[in-house]
Amino acid sequence: MQGKRDFTENGMMLLPSLEEYVPADHPLQKLDRVLDLSFVHEYVREKYCQNNGRPSINPEVVIRLFLLQAVENIPSVRKLLRDVHVNMAYRLFIGYRPDEKVPDHSTLSRALDRFGDEVFDHLFKETVARCQDSGLLEGNVLYLDATAIRADLAREQIAKPNRSDKDARFGRFPDGKIKPGYKQHTIADGKRRVIMGLTVTPANVHDGSDISTLVDDVIDRLGIVPEAVCADTAYGSGKNCSELEDRCVRLVSPPQKVSGSTEYFTVEDFVYDESEDVFTCPAGNRLSPVGYDSTQPHRKKYRARRSECSICKMKPRCTRSSRREVKVTIYHGSLLRLRKDSQTKSFKRLYRRRAPVIEGVFAEAKQWHGLGRAWRHGLLKMRIQSLLIASVMNYKRLAALCRLLLHVKQWCERPFENIRCNLSELLTYFQLQAQMDSHKLARE
Repeated sequence: MQGKRDFTENGMMLLPSLEEYVPADHPLQKLDRVLDLSFVHEYVREKYCQNNGRPSINPEVVIRLFLLQAVENIPSVRKLLRDVHVNMAYRLFIGYRPDEKVPDHSTLSRALDRFGDEVFDHLFKETVARCQDSGLLEGNVLYLDATAIRADLAREQIAKPNRSDKDARFGRFPDGKIKPGYKQHTIADGKRRVIMGLTVTPANVHDGSDISTLVDDVIDRLGIVPEAVCADTAYGSGKNCSELEDRCVRLVSPPQKVSGSTEYFTVEDFVYDESEDVFTCPAGNRLSPVGYDSTQPHRKKYRARRSECSICKMKPRCTRSSRREVKVTIYHGSLLRLRKDSQTKSFKRLYRRRAPVIEGVFAEAKQWHGLGRAWRHGLLKMRIQSLLIASVMNYKRLAALCRLLLHVKQWCERPFENIRCNLSELLTYFQLQAQMDSHKLARE
């Protein structure tokens, strides 16, 4: 007999638990297994009055909602809460029953203003520490780059004094166009692409300006001194090379080319002796230091003698002045070492790994987690967004490891003759176990 359902009937029913509706292999279930927010209540205690007023929304629920926004790439809090209202998996993730009213969007916005970026910064650092304890970090070779993020602001509004986002600045984006936005400067480990540190700046900040800050942050927090840091040409300056040399870290970045006229000899045609701090010109005459450039204090001036230049046969190819002058940065010696190192096989081998690692991190963050455009206004809110997305990506690496360990446990519990496993995965597991043991011994 053909059946017909009355869709207007709304009878009373008793719902089973949410776990029965959400499969165990759901991505949010996997994330929840490795998520640890036990620090949140104590960390935000001073942000609330403890003996007066109405009870607030559980701070852990607030953090879970913002993490959910990053996991699912939901651009606004209003849409996030509308989706939570009807999605069983979302409700299970934040711990709300099907009949429980979800928080209002204004509550989340106020909580974000109350928390600031401190709790999210701590959340991110916790993920990095857990990745280190789990053996997901190698720390020998780090990869560094910056990516542009479009501000939630129309181009014509950036010049207005009453604009909604006062921190956004014009910057060049990958498509070659100039747009208002921000930059996220990111450093990641080369082993499992774990994000180890980040900073956020307006889009007009040069890419190579934050290298020492990020490297120092990794060294101070994790106790890891990397052997090398790989970055693109924007970071290949003598200053960056010198700063990393002071930290006993190798910079793997194509050195910046010298600009200038090809009509005369360039600084590349002069030989620099760092021990004596002098240049030797193509004719064999010495150029000695005579001070610093008044407009650029980090640039040093070197001059030849007039008596030598006046009788030099190469002078028409060198200068029109009475004597030749050369200006270089105070980091010129480091730049020369970087240029020499860039010709080695090990340098080229390490640099080939740069794009797959760090560009892969940015592609994942933008395509799956919403890093391509700012969700909110202001540098502080943009930093919170970056920290949330980086935390989610690190948790994904932990969840993948947890899944691998679970599979190995199941394999080991079977009779030997029934084991059918991927040997490469098992090898990876035992390598991770060995690294975890070595980390524990080092801490002890």
